[in-house]
Amino acid sequence: MFGRIALIVAGVLWSAGRAEAQALVTSAGPDSVSVTVYRAPNRETGSPIDRQRPEGYALITETRTVTLPAGRSVIRFEGVAGNIFPESAIIGGLPAGVRERNLDADLLSPRSLFDRALGRRVMIRRTDKATGKVVEQQAVIRSGTGGAAVIQTGDGYEGYQCSGMPEALVYPGVPAGLSAKPTLSVETDSDRALTATVTLSYLAGGFDWQANYIVTMRPGGASADLFAWVTMASADVTSFVAAGAQVVAGKPNRVDDAAAFGPDAAQSLTLQCWPSGPPAFAYDTGAPPPPPPPPMAYAPMAMRAEAMDIVVTGSQRKAVQEDLGDLKLYRITDPVTVASQSQKQVALLAKNAVPVTIVYVSDAPAGSLADPVLTVRARNRADAGLGVPLPSGQVAVFENAAGRPILLGESTTADKAVGEDVEVALAATPAVHARSETIAQSDRTARYRLIVTNANPHPIAYEAKLRVDDAGVLQGRGITRKDGVSRWQVQVPANGTATLDYSVTRPAR
Repeated sequence: MFGRIALIVAGVLWSAGRAEAQALVTSAGPDSVSVTVYRAPNRETGSPIDRQRPEGYALITETRTVTLPAGRSVIRFEGVAGNIFPESAIIGGLPAGVRERNLDADLLSPRSLFDRALGRRVMIRRTDKATGKVVEQQAVIRSGTGGAAVIQTGDGYEGYQCSGMPEALVYPGVPAGLSAKPTLSVETDSDRALTATVTLSYLAGGFDWQANYIVTMRPGGASADLFAWVTMASADVTSFVAAGAQVVAGKPNRVDDAAAFGPDAAQSLTLQCWPSGPPAFAYDTGAPPPPPPPPMAYAPMAMRAEAMDIVVTGSQRKAVQEDLGDLKLYRITDPVTVASQSQKQVALLAKNAVPVTIVYVSDAPAGSLADPVLTVRARNRADAGLGVPLPSGQVAVFENAAGRPILLGESTTADKAVGEDVEVALAATPAVHARSETIAQSDRTARYRLIVTNANPHPIAYEAKLRVDDAGVLQGRGITRKDGVSRWQVQVPANGTATLDYSVTRPAR
């Protein structure tokens, strides 16, 4: 399958009454290519990439060598991204620039072949039920692709792919106007014949990336090893081989458009047989329509196609962080193949023995209390083992047990600048329990008691984030304030408890 629509920005190749002939120059592929991937702007922090329809985009820059004749010519840049935004294309290196360009959208695909063959003769190749031999016969396609396909053979009208046996259409050739590759075409002039190095840059949809962190706790829980991947995804029909690859963290201001990224169902050919009973387009062939194929006939192939849709590869290439205005750019040092409809992982960073703190954290609006959540904290500073910008992504935390890593939990993290605290909230645990009681209450003041119990055979750090509305005044021994949140932090002894009495006073009405 050739995939999604090609967007062809074309100069006028031929027009009625034009006396001047145009030469056609074809560039089959780039000499070198660079792919810079931007994250999906509306994807929530830490949510996974939509591998079927990535909603980010990429800036692609290609260098090509073309040989131009003297006079006017049309240059066909084959193998550009299928999800190209044609209005973003910038072409440098042409002697006289680009004269004009138009938009076309015909890419060779199973559906476009079928549609172009409507009313025309094709060959149908099928397996004979009686003999098991593969036979061919002429047929004429009599319906479009809106559901069931109707063909006419010497035996009358019938539904294509409704016999329950393998069937295929054989076309006499490729119709004019269909391109096998996504192609960008431009019209230009040159005062002399020459060979030019052309730079082509454009935006394309159907890409995305995120960071994936692996945290491995060291014995004792006071430090951890951190490893991070850059995970890049592409749903484009074009592969970019040995590309210079970069990813950008942050959110550039880009106006959203309605372009659909990823494999386009409009280019696939999905046909079905009519349901049992008379079809809506009843043709009198003297016999009822054939039964649909058994439901399981194509299940194994469907399962294989789904499993093979995304191929994940790993690489130990490192990414180097650079500043890009207020954004952060991570440049991969070695060439990377950003393959069609695939996912690629490249090493982002590795830090060993990073000091961490294990804290059990409860969110505590006045008078209520959430279950304590096991939380891993670190400081993003060089003197604390980190000190690098950390892009948002997913986090998996492991602990070694009997020489094997055991998953403690998974979480997400937002973009973290140098100097910020990093907090990875995992899950509630039955070993640490907290509850809130109302001791007394009046019109203006309420008194509460917070009790936390530790069933672990070792002491633990506990924190309650006490939240009241702006008009309330919170008072209690040991309560501090950080990042705009009142907090109670305490060490709870092994198999012991800790208690906080606090009050919330509101102004008089």
